[in-house]
Amino acid sequence: MLVVLARLGMKPGSGVHLNRGCSEDALRELQAGARKHLGEEVPESYVCLLRLTNGMFINGADFKRAEHLVLENLDMTLPEVIVLGNSGNVAQYVFDKRDRRFHIINLGFPDEKFASFETFEDMLSTVLVEQQVV
Repeated sequence: MLVVLARLGMKPGSGVHLNRGCSEDALRELQAGARKHLGEEVPESYVCLLRLTNGMFINGADFKRAEHLVLENLDMTLPEVIVLGNSGNVAQYVFDKRDRRFHIINLGFPDEKFASFETFEDMLSTVLVEQQVV
């Protein structure tokens, strides 16, 4: 999935905007902050995405940069999930600490799931389709 994403990010007009990948030092900081403030590390599959692109936009979908992820999650009152991104004022892309799965949820309501996934890659595939990129 990351290979497809990288290809789309290099294609002008694809709707996918990728940033420079995150450094290993920044990822270590992210994980330390997540352990301390969120109660656990960010899932490794999202960390792999951050190595490719430190945050990204897919048409209307926005995925968080490493340096913003912990702080922005602290501003929310959703301790049961780690919010990885959002789609406007409609949906959030989250990792649920309770069931260890990824979900697209109604903005701010972690128990109102639009879709659920075993892996981040599966969720990302769905986002690409929903945002009419593939």
